[in-house]
Amino acid sequence: MNYNILRYVLAVAEEKNFTRAAKKLYISQPSLSQIIKSEEEKLGFLLFDRNTSPIELTDGGREYILWAQNILSIREKMNRRLQCFSSNKAPVIRLGILPECSTFILASPLKLFLEKNPDAFVQINELSSNDLHASLENGELDFIIGLTHTDTYKYCNEPLYNENIVVATSSQYPLIDEITREIDLAQLSNTPFVTMNKNQFLFNLTHDLCNRNGFVPKTVVECYNLETAISMVQFGVGVSLMPDLICNIMGGLDYFQIKDETPKSQISIVYAKDICLDNSSQQLINLIKNNINENAVNMNK
Repeated sequence: MNYNILRYVLAVAEEKNFTRAAKKLYISQPSLSQIIKSEEEKLGFLLFDRNTSPIELTDGGREYILWAQNILSIREKMNRRLQCFSSNKAPVIRLGILPECSTFILASPLKLFLEKNPDAFVQINELSSNDLHASLENGELDFIIGLTHTDTYKYCNEPLYNENIVVATSSQYPLIDEITREIDLAQLSNTPFVTMNKNQFLFNLTHDLCNRNGFVPKTVVECYNLETAISMVQFGVGVSLMPDLICNIMGGLDYFQIKDETPKSQISIVYAKDICLDNSSQQLINLIKNNINENAVNMNK
């Protein structure tokens, strides 16, 4: 079976245009058209309706795409499993992580890992929670560090820590009730907020909690990286909802529990059960877990 042909058909189906697909595949448009035409002649039916603009899949083409995707996915999984038995190939690890976790979780373990595996290559993909799970599902990542996956039939979750979500502030926005260390979120209805970008877990949680308390957060800055958000809070740009674990690690922040709310999240290492993680991936995972156990505070409450 020629797997390239499957990829060519998939590319045309995605782009709905032969010229764009050819550029994506780094081949000439006439060559791509001829390859698709030859495949259609072998099959005995057209894969694409070329009379529409953009071109569309025929009924037979849609069925072909389903099988092509399954075949390529199975081949990728087979290759990944067989790599577990290879000792000659330099380790390549594709991991995904929530942007708010990367700075605080990966640096120390990666340094130790690369000292032990100088030929290894680690690709870090910072993605939203939904995108992490989708990339794991598509086989684009070996494992992820993010919210625990709800599908425990298909995925393994190795919990790293539980975190409480708190209101982080600086001396420029002093919050009351130093005794109970709690804040009524409604008191912050007119206070500037520093939030994470849309579709990130903390963005959604901040808006959900504020809405439940009768207001929309007055967002003055949106950040992609939690380290940036922390700097903004430290300099008094606004307050922010963030994990207490991060507040403790970073220092320089004052934080309060949210009155009558106990928002928590669990961060786990997640990987598919039908994928064999190689020794290098397992080694990195163990280093990450050891780092969390040694340095994290307020975990697993």
